[in-house]
Amino acid sequence: MMEVFTVLAIVVVLGLFANKYMKERDQAHINERADVNADLYDRAKEELEKESNMNTDTNKDEKIGTRDLFLETLLKIGCQYEIEEGEDVEEGDIRFGYQGEYFVVRASNKTRYIQIYDTHWGHVELYDIDEFARLKKAINESNIRNSVTTVYTIDEAGSNVDVHCKSVILFVPEIPNIDAYLRLELSEYFRVHETINIEMAKQRELEVGK
Repeated sequence: MMEVFTVLAIVVVLGLFANKYMKERDQAHINERADVNADLYDRAKEELEKESNMNTDTNKDEKIGTRDLFLETLLKIGCQYEIEEGEDVEEGDIRFGYQGEYFVVRASNKTRYIQIYDTHWGHVELYDIDEFARLKKAINESNIRNSVTTVYTIDEAGSNVDVHCKSVILFVPEIPNIDAYLRLELSEYFRVHETINIEMAKQRELEVGK
């Protein structure tokens, strides 16, 4: 009987050792797989970071500056341009014609905006008090109704009051259909011309009717 108990005890002890061995082996296997997965994760993360950095560098290289983009867009809409003589090619005023009107633009690759000018497009005689008064009222009305700003300057030597327009707009590669965007902005200048001429004509008619 004693021998049976001895054999059973040995079997139990061996079972316990075997169970412990299996658990340790399984845990070692789990730890090994965890290490492998962690290594794979780190490698994948590193590759993604490298790819992201490469894409960022590529985008930086491909991104065109505001001035270069504007000159490129001018050619797309069929406008030849010239740089102000004697000025820095990279910063000088850009002159071009569009639908019979002459524009000047200041643009730089260092900024995201361009300034558009339409100067001396209209005038009245300085000493024509009535016409000068009509012009000032028409300019005020245009500035209320239109996005392009209109101002006047006085040329005492020539006895003239000259009319000018200006706008400042964002001009970056992210703008879709940027050539259409530029055409639309330039068309606003012609709208201003029309507004001021119509308003002055209205004032003359009202004066005649009094």
